Amino acid sequence: MQNLSELVDIFKCCIFNWGAVTSIIPAFVIAGAIIAFVPSASIGRYLGAGSKRYIAYPAAAIAGAILPACSCNIVPLFASILNRGSGIGPAFTFLYAGPALNLISLVLTFKVIGPILGLWRVTGVLVISVLLGLIMEFLCSGKIKEHAPAQGRQEPMNPEIVKTEKTRLFLLFGILFAILITGSSLVTPAGTYPLGKTQIFMNAGIFSGLVVLLISLVIIKFNKMEILDWAKQTFKLIKTIIPIFILSILIIGLIAKYIDIRWIHNLFSAQKDALGNRLFMPTLRSTFFATVFGELMYFPILSEIAFTKAFLKLGMDVGPALAILLAGAGTSLPGFILISRFVKWKKVVVYFLISVVLEVAFATSVSMAIGDYVCACLNLK
Repeated sequence: MQNLSELVDIFKCCIFNWGAVTSIIPAFVIAGAIIAFVPSASIGRYLGAGSKRYIAYPAAAIAGAILPACSCNIVPLFASILNRGSGIGPAFTFLYAGPALNLISLVLTFKVIGPILGLWRVTGVLVISVLLGLIMEFLCSGKIKEHAPAQGRQEPMNPEIVKTEKTRLFLLFGILFAILITGSSLVTPAGTYPLGKTQIFMNAGIFSGLVVLLISLVIIKFNKMEILDWAKQTFKLIKTIIPIFILSILIIGLIAKYIDIRWIHNLFSAQKDALGNRLFMPTLRSTFFATVFGELMYFPILSEIAFTKAFLKLGMDVGPALAILLAGAGTSLPGFILISRFVKWKKVVVYFLISVVLEVAFATSVSMAIGDYVCACLNLK
């Protein structure tokens, strides 16, 4: 059992602690609520070919926040958007951003990797996805043939009912996000208390009060069938994601434990001059290799976070690490093959090349600017 405990030790400072209960579990609950209560049609209509660019592209970039999916699972949704008449640009923006920006992935990235690379990942995915979509629209003009189903006339909903529905959902998601934010501050990596024990106890009281408020709202404003559907969607997400994630942690931990650390340092660590400044060309080269690896490698949902964390602790530089975080979730060789079933291979190749160029440029620039990575666990000691 010693070997197993050593594998678990690689991640226990950031994953296997009580903070997971108060931060990651609320993320699953929110994701389940979004699936249960937010109609998918209300998202798709903002991505149509007739939509304004300043609406369609931001909507496509952030739509993935409600859809926990990997690079392969996102493809059917991508195809559905195309078939409903979406412009090709917003469709590819959604395809790229979706897997990396889902709520569970964002929470885990900030918790495990840290806020600095977490913020750069969010920024990079948003910027790259929109630029990628705009370039795809420019190079691959035209739209996929629309197959939107004809719909009969529908009676308009009572405005009072619509207002009531929006109010209760606004309250629900407001409380849920407050629980997520407060819960994330309760237990920090390595069990440290940078805010002080008094502040932690205050946050615990606020967290408990929010939970009581949530329960009261659900009992008063939601019926039994809605609650059961919400619970079903949340459990489905947990059942689908957590076993794969834990297995991937153990496998990645095993790889990280026995891999020759010199290989990581030679290929992916920072090379500096005599004054301690990063050298541009070695940084560009290592980031390029990491980007291509992240583009072609298939990472089950969230496993790219565990992989990146393990190799950061072995000495991987922030440029290659960010490149994998940018490319690992949204693209993969199996994903490219699936995409080719809905668009021509020419578009797939163009999508791949544009992704690599943008990811290398972004990750290299960030690496040259922010310096070395410091594990959040070590930074708080």
